[in-house]
Amino acid sequence: MSKPLGFPSWVRVLITYILTLSLCLLGRGVKANNIGPDKAYYLVYDYHDDWQVYDDHYKAYVPYIKGEHKDYNSFSLFFDTENYRGYKLLYYSGKENYLFINASLQRKLPTEQWVVMDIDSLKEKYGKLKLFLTFYGTNTNVEAMTVQVGNKISKVEKSIQISDSLLTVIPRELTPFQDFVTLGLLFLAVCYAFLYNLQPKAFGRYFSIQDLLTINIRDDAFIVNKPFDLGNLLFVLNLSFTLAFIFMLIQSDEMDLFSVSTILRDGESLGTMFSNFIELGVVIFVLMLAKYVALAILTNLYRLDNITNVHYFKVIQASSIFFLVVVVFLSVSAVSAPEVIKNIQNILLIPISIFFLLRLILIYFTINKMTPLKNLYLFSYLCIVEVIPLIVGIRYAL
Repeated sequence: MSKPLGFPSWVRVLITYILTLSLCLLGRGVKANNIGPDKAYYLVYDYHDDWQVYDDHYKAYVPYIKGEHKDYNSFSLFFDTENYRGYKLLYYSGKENYLFINASLQRKLPTEQWVVMDIDSLKEKYGKLKLFLTFYGTNTNVEAMTVQVGNKISKVEKSIQISDSLLTVIPRELTPFQDFVTLGLLFLAVCYAFLYNLQPKAFGRYFSIQDLLTINIRDDAFIVNKPFDLGNLLFVLNLSFTLAFIFMLIQSDEMDLFSVSTILRDGESLGTMFSNFIELGVVIFVLMLAKYVALAILTNLYRLDNITNVHYFKVIQASSIFFLVVVVFLSVSAVSAPEVIKNIQNILLIPISIFFLLRLILIYFTINKMTPLKNLYLFSYLCIVEVIPLIVGIRYAL
């Protein structure tokens, strides 16, 4: 069964380290953030860095700066009750202070004792979302004062014992199949890049949909009339490896297409899979050449020698375009949607069947335009070289 492509080993190690470190720090942070009387509250927010003081020079409240605002006895902050509904406002100081809310004196605050104020009650009492709190007293800096927002720890909560095994992030092991998919895609990418640089004009024609749908009865190009030219053989070989890669993906889901398992070596190692891939590519390449020989024999029997090369070229051209799209689709699916690979045989059955039907129609119109052949002979020829192999292939594939 196939799985999504994995990351390089060093990336997996780095991610594992970061996750492990984060979990450890998170575990420590939860314990240290218990605050308030008897450590009975979770810390929600600390106003340690939000203090403001009144500056006579600017005639306004400015952020408190320890080095500049010395010997101040009044410290203020803006408090948003809407953001902390259901929580408590916690105060603690070792020195005596008075609490002012919106410039109105409320109460004298005790020393060395936690004061807990209900935030919802403050909002209801003053009817405002934002309150301006001022603490005035014998403090000369904010370090001696603590103002925090906390959430009461429920008495029914139980501590969760986390074992070391739960904190251990075990990296997901990459299977040999995932490595093969990566190596196979890299191999195909190199093949396509090599062909593009070696014969850019031929490459442009082989993978041109416009050229595929164009029927030129006087086509003298070498890629059509010289099928055994080295350049053309390389394109056929490239198509063979593309088909072999698709075969290997289907085989990964334990589906034995055309009983190819009889010629493949057993084993799930990367070396075995890649050697089977190369072997399948060579077998398909030989079958591609055998198809041309069969076409040559049958066109000679039907006295249609002039259509052999065009027929074969259209077959290779159409197959190259279609199965390249299939490989791109499977490559994206292997990374982002691995469930597609798991049902690949069901997903590809209908598109491939439609493709062969459309290819048959294309070849029919191509031959019909190139030669004055009666429909009876044309249907007979196409049934032998295209329809019957297709039906037999589907029968053995299923």
